[in-house]
Order: sequence, then structure tokens, then C-alpha cells
Amino acid sequence: MKQRRTNSGSSPVFRYIRQMENMVSKMTSEKPIERIQSLEQRIGEVDKIPNIENFVRQIKERMWITKEVLTISEASAYLGLSESYIYKLTASKQIPHYKPNGKLVYFNRKELCDWALRNQVKPHQEMAIKNNVL
Repeated sequence: MKQRRTNSGSSPVFRYIRQMENMVSKMTSEKPIERIQSLEQRIGEVDKIPNIENFVRQIKERMWITKEVLTISEASAYLGLSESYIYKLTASKQIPHYKPNGKLVYFNRKELCDWALRNQVKPHQEMAIKNNVL
């Protein structure tokens, strides 16, 4: 018959029980005012959790900005154009895009940036300076 080797000190359940015992002993040894202040501080930390969760959600939503290859919806958000207009631009081959499987449309973020910045319209002052120099 095999003997089971138990290490009661390393089990997560025993560690949790030990932590609870430590908290209870600390709370009973503290003065009531200190205990209330400690609880208020912990409640204040818990109130921050929704703000942190919201911040993490916003970061996750904007993670596509760091990607090199964008989907149609990400390209739409990146350029500030509707998805239907981007589909129209791809159909007329006016915007650089890729169709590796023949169906899904992908975009290179740098190429989209270059495409958006083409055909620069120069301000009047810059054109006047250019005309006077030449």
C-alpha cells in the first residue's frame, strides 16, 4: 500500500486558511478605530477596480493600432471612414489592400497612412514663397 505524502503547508487551501487566520488575529488585536480605517482603505481600493477595468478595456480596444496588418473594421477606424466606403475603394482599386484567400480584405497600416497623406494641398503662403523663389 502506497503512502500519500501530504504537505499541509504548501496546499493552496491551507495557505488560504492561514491567511484568513492571520487577518482575523490582526483584526482582533487592532483597536476598533484602526480596524475601521483599515476597512475603509480597503473599500476605497475596491472602488478603484471598475476604473481600472474600464481603462484595461479601452487599451484592449485600441491594441489594433500597433498591428501592421489591419482588418476592414480596423482600417475603417484607423482612417475614420465607413466600412462600406472602404469596400468601395477596394473594389475600384483606389486603396492598397490584400486578399490572401480571395475573400477577406487586409491592409498594411503604413500603406494606409501613405495613401491617406498623398495629394497634399499646400497652404497659400507656401505656394507664394515657392513662386517667388523660382
